[in-house]
Amino acid sequence: MSAAWRAAIPVQTRRLVLREPAFGDVARVERYAGDQAVATMLAAVPVPFTEAHASAFIGDLLASNLAGGGLGLAVARTKAPGDLIGVVTFAGSGSSADIGWWFGRPHWGKGFASEAVAAMIDLAFTDPALETLTAGAFTDNPASLRVQEKLGFERLGESRKQSLARGALVPHIDTKLTRAAWLSKQAQARPGA
Repeated sequence: MSAAWRAAIPVQTRRLVLREPAFGDVARVERYAGDQAVATMLAAVPVPFTEAHASAFIGDLLASNLAGGGLGLAVARTKAPGDLIGVVTFAGSGSSADIGWWFGRPHWGKGFASEAVAAMIDLAFTDPALETLTAGAFTDNPASLRVQEKLGFERLGESRKQSLARGALVPHIDTKLTRAAWLSKQAQARPGA
């Protein structure tokens, strides 16, 4: 984790806090990521998703954060900062990184993904070398694609990605967001812009 990223954590938004994950989050990670509806929308989550999987996931996030090649943060409500509701990550080096997220099903449809991912994009682009964030979603995940569209991601095309939960290659829409597009969108959103 870069010094600038470390100094910015926890990241506070209007309703959320993005904080360092902890092994105390294992039970919620197991419950939320192990939910069939969540797991089938993710590439690397097997079903069943056990406590051991959740613990390894948290360990991997913490190791990645220490290594500095990316950042993985737990997302919680500001009213209950200890209670994880989702995870947002980015990883990469040089001018490009991949960003991804998931939220527990009870927290869908409330705008939390848009709010948390926007905060993570702001944080990611504090790295002056980073120019592009790539993302995407399986074609049967319109909610994630709506979040990406709302945040300014542009569709690049379609590919096929492995889904462990489905045990198959699944059609996937690939997207990207450039620093220039993000800054332009932020400028337009400011009052008086």
